[in-house]
Amino acid sequence: VAYVAGQGILQGTGNGKFSPNTNLTRGMMMTLLARMAGVDTTGGKTWYEKALAWAVEEGISDGTHPEATITREQLVTMLHRFAGKPAAEGDLSAFTDDKTVSPWAKEAVIWAVEAGILQGSDGKLRPQAAATRAETAQLLWKHLSR
Repeated sequence: VAYVAGQGILQGTGNGKFSPNTNLTRGMMMTLLARMAGVDTTGGKTWYEKALAWAVEEGISDGTHPEATITREQLVTMLHRFAGKPAAEGDLSAFTDDKTVSPWAKEAVIWAVEAGILQGSDGKLRPQAAATRAETAQLLWKHLSR
């Protein structure tokens, strides 16, 4: 959290709080990635307008449902696209819930596991679970420190 906050990527939620257990939205993730790319995300009709436009233009997101909670597989899919879609050829059979990864997210999830960005816990990936701000900070830190 300290690293991504210090880099100006993931900011607090006001009043000196970070709200680590709060779910991240798709718009928040687009904004974080835009900031990582050096895009000025300030201004616009909504707080995420400029980041959404950038994410769509770059092929990172289709821009839909920016206020919806992002799932773990959606998050790593956006991060995978941001990273240039590096090839991934492994499998997810080490995880008991590997069959719950959506087909469109499989390569991204494999990449995130192979890169050490996504580790899962208790033998599960929980791809359909909501991603929290703390989990997102950890994933971004792992990605940036590779």
